[in-house]
Amino acid sequence: MAAPATLPTQGGPGLIQRLRVNVALGAGVVLLVIMVLAAVAAPLLASSGPTEVDLMAVRLPPSPQHWFGTDAVGRDLLSRVLYGGRVSLLIAGVGMIGSLTLGTLMGMLAAFGNRFVRPAVDRVIEIQLAFPYVLLAIAVTSAVRPSTPVLILLMVLAAWAAAARVVRAIALQERGKDYVKAAEVLGASRLRIAMLHVFPSVLPSLVVLAAMQMAAMIVFEATLSFLGMGVQPPTPSWGGIMLDGKNYITSAWWVASLPGLAIVVTSLALVLIGDGLQARTEAMRAREGDR
Repeated sequence: MAAPATLPTQGGPGLIQRLRVNVALGAGVVLLVIMVLAAVAAPLLASSGPTEVDLMAVRLPPSPQHWFGTDAVGRDLLSRVLYGGRVSLLIAGVGMIGSLTLGTLMGMLAAFGNRFVRPAVDRVIEIQLAFPYVLLAIAVTSAVRPSTPVLILLMVLAAWAAAARVVRAIALQERGKDYVKAAEVLGASRLRIAMLHVFPSVLPSLVVLAAMQMAAMIVFEATLSFLGMGVQPPTPSWGGIMLDGKNYITSAWWVASLPGLAIVVTSLALVLIGDGLQARTEAMRAREGDR
């Protein structure tokens, strides 16, 4: 007697994958919300101002009085990390928005510009991607005094080309599809096609890229501030606080380690959000392709 046929299970691996994506995305959102709320509520959570000096409490280890300890001049480290989070997150957010805006504009020009504009934009993107951002930062800060606007400009210059390449690739892929060709046959202009037909398809990838670039911008700001080319004292930032503690890493580990931990946690949250959004975007495109 033949064994009864078993029906194949549908959607098992897909369900597991969706659960993994949702867990990663949810964990990233929770971590990011905690870090943002802590930075916003800094005046409520901090026991003192970020620049208040107490020479009687120099390099104290973490304790109930100073949860994160104190630095080399007695400033409360928790206060500096909280207020530094405000500065670092704000600068990284502005830099991310600026780089994505410029990158989107240049990427769309590379896809929809005329035959003179497209190769010119492509060469500019390639040159920018080949130029090390640290050398760019050194070159700019050697010509002008380091400041917050200069730091944001460096962030935009360092990251716009990667965004432009992503936008260009997606736009060129969409430009070859039937709905774009139909719009061209109907007489739609290149600008109308780019903005009303192609850009909505680019937008989901931009959201994913925004999370990834925000994480990169936080590390970028910390790197430049640690090198003395970013946010200048006495304004606290995570990279600047690490710079203050680098000479005491063996005797007062908390001064450099705890702001570094804040950078790691925030970057991890943004990477988890970006990975989760990317997986959801790919799943949506796969379902649209199956239809």
